[in-house]
Amino acid sequence: MTTDTASGIPFIDDNVFLVFDLETTGIDVTRDLPVSYSILTYLGNSLASQLYSLVYPGVEIPSEASAIHGISSEVAERVGSDLRDGLYQIVLSLLKASQSGWFVVGMNVAFDLSMVNFAAKAILGESLIDYGFNAPVIDTLVLDRHLEPYRKGRRNLDALCVRYQVESGGFHNALEDTKMTFAVLVAMLREFPKATDLLEPSTCTSTMQALHEKWLNGYNDYLVRGGKDPIAYNGWPFSSAI
Repeated sequence: MTTDTASGIPFIDDNVFLVFDLETTGIDVTRDLPVSYSILTYLGNSLASQLYSLVYPGVEIPSEASAIHGISSEVAERVGSDLRDGLYQIVLSLLKASQSGWFVVGMNVAFDLSMVNFAAKAILGESLIDYGFNAPVIDTLVLDRHLEPYRKGRRNLDALCVRYQVESGGFHNALEDTKMTFAVLVAMLREFPKATDLLEPSTCTSTMQALHEKWLNGYNDYLVRGGKDPIAYNGWPFSSAI
């Protein structure tokens, strides 16, 4: 499966991208687990492959999480892959990207990578870091915060779709989210072509890390001025929080 459409953006058309998203049992990257995953591979702007699956996490999916992504424990147990098999497929795909020098792209992708890192360590015996993952990572959330730091309003995926005039896929779903995330990246780089200077493969991840730290420092200053506790920095794109 390949859909051929050139973007007209050299950085996009000349590279390979693995776009990645999870739906999960919750927001604790150290303990929560995937309930679905989507992994799309783009050769330039052309969708070359897509992998999407539900995962049965082996635990009850909280109703609060099901209300967001629509995946119940009953459905996941009936049609989802085994957690170990699902994690193995995710790790295998991410390591292929790393070994091939492909960009790994996501929206708030540090959340997804961190959860896989912890879950793989607990269930497969080795984390992504243990396996040597070192792909260049692009996070559309980090990039958007850098490009328009003073824009008001939300910065979730739906908001970015509105901002960059990307058609939303509707219901919250990992497969649709990966498609929208890549479309947002393309639209973002079309509007801000100089942003590609930040995405040199050998320094992309460290640049994203520095941009995230810069945003977090500014946001923490804002919180402290308002009498609130700052957010701890636990690393990027892998959280070390225990």
